[in-house]
Amino acid sequence: MDGPDDRSASMTWRSNPAGVGLLLATLSLLAFGVVMVHSAVASVAEPGAWYARRDVRHTLFALAAMLVLLVAWRVDYRRFVPRRGVPKALLAVLVLALVCGVLVYVPSIGHRVGGRARWIRIGPPSYHIGFQPSELIKLSLVIFLAGWLSRKTTNVRSLIRTFLPAMLLTLVCVAMVIREDLGTAVLIGLGAAATMFLAGVPWHYLLGLVPPGALGFWLFVVRDPHRWGRIMAMVDPWSQSNPSAYHARQSLLAITTGGWFGKGLGHGMLKRGYLPEGATDFIFSVFCEEWGLVGAVMLVGLVIVWMWHARRAAVTSGDSFGRLLAGSLGFVIAVQALLHVAVDLVAAPPTGIGCPFISAGGTRLVTMALAASLILSVTAHRGAAAVAEEAADELPRQAGSPAAVT
Repeated sequence: MDGPDDRSASMTWRSNPAGVGLLLATLSLLAFGVVMVHSAVASVAEPGAWYARRDVRHTLFALAAMLVLLVAWRVDYRRFVPRRGVPKALLAVLVLALVCGVLVYVPSIGHRVGGRARWIRIGPPSYHIGFQPSELIKLSLVIFLAGWLSRKTTNVRSLIRTFLPAMLLTLVCVAMVIREDLGTAVLIGLGAAATMFLAGVPWHYLLGLVPPGALGFWLFVVRDPHRWGRIMAMVDPWSQSNPSAYHARQSLLAITTGGWFGKGLGHGMLKRGYLPEGATDFIFSVFCEEWGLVGAVMLVGLVIVWMWHARRAAVTSGDSFGRLLAGSLGFVIAVQALLHVAVDLVAAPPTGIGCPFISAGGTRLVTMALAASLILSVTAHRGAAAVAEEAADELPRQAGSPAAVT
C-alpha cells in the first residue's frame, strides 16, 4: 500500500454506526452548550461592543468547532504516523504547543486573568479573544504518545528506551502548566498515563509517576493556601470561615433548588451574580437549576452515549494506532466530563475544568472538536487500516520465507 486511501472513508449508519452516533452526540452537546452559555450570561451585563460578549464569542467558536468536526474527520489519521521512525509531524505540533506554553509567561504576549497566566491574547484587546496553550499541550501529548507507542518498532515494555522518555516528556508538559492551571495539569498526566497503559506499558512502570505526582500535590496544593482551601471546601462546603467554600456552596444550592424539572430555561437565580463562573466551571450547576434532575439525567445520559461510541470506535479500529488514538482521546474527554460534574456536585475540589463541548472557552471547544474528529476518522477509515496492517504484518513473513530467500 503506497499510502492511505481517502476513498475508504465512510460515515453512514449502515457502514459506520459508531461514527455517526459519535458525530450526532458531539453535535448535540455543542448545541446544548450554545443554549446554556447564552442562558448563563443572559443576566450579566458585559461592557464593550457586541462582538466582545461571551455568548456571541461562544457561538462563533461553536460554529468553528462544528466546522472542524464535519471536515477534519475526512483526513486519514494514518497520514500523521510514518511506518518507520518517530512521528515527526506529531512531535513538531507538541514542540509548538510547548513553545506557546512558554510564551504565556512573556509579559508582552501572555495575558493574565484572575492572576493566572494561561492565555495568549489574539487580536485587539476589545475582542477579548485569547488562545490557551495548555489545551493544545493536553491534546498533542496524547496524540504523539499514541503515534509513537503504537509503532511496531517501539518496545513498550522497555524501561530505558520507552517508558523513561515518555515519563520525562509527560513531566515536562505537566510542569509547564501546573503552576497556573492545576486542573489541566492533572488531565495531562492522566491522559498520558492512560495512553501508556493502553499501549501495553507494564502497570508497575506507571507507578513511577506516583512519586512526582505526590511531590507536585505537596508543592502546588498543600503548600498553596488557596488550593488547600478548595480541598477543605469539598470536605465542608457550608463553612463560613473558608472563602473557597463559597463556590461549592452556591453550586450545591443551584443543583438542589432545581428540583425534578427545574425552574425553566433562563429562569435560574444563582447565575445572577451569586454563582461565579456559571458559563464555564459551573455550567452543569446552572443546567441543573434550570432543567432539574430530569434534565441533568438527560445530559449525563448523552455524555455516556458519547463515551460508549468512543469506546466502540477504539474497539473496532482496524490498526493499533487507531485503537490507541481513539481510546486515549476518548478517555481524556470522558475524564474531563466526569471531573466537571464531580466538581459541581462537590465530590471533587474546584479545579477550573470546563465541561467538554458545553462550557464557554474557544480553545477548549476547537481542540475538543479536533479530538472528536480524530476519533471519527478512526471509525471512517477502519477498513483500509485493517488491510494496511495485515499487509505490513505479511511483509516480514514473506521476507523470511524460503521462496523469498531463494
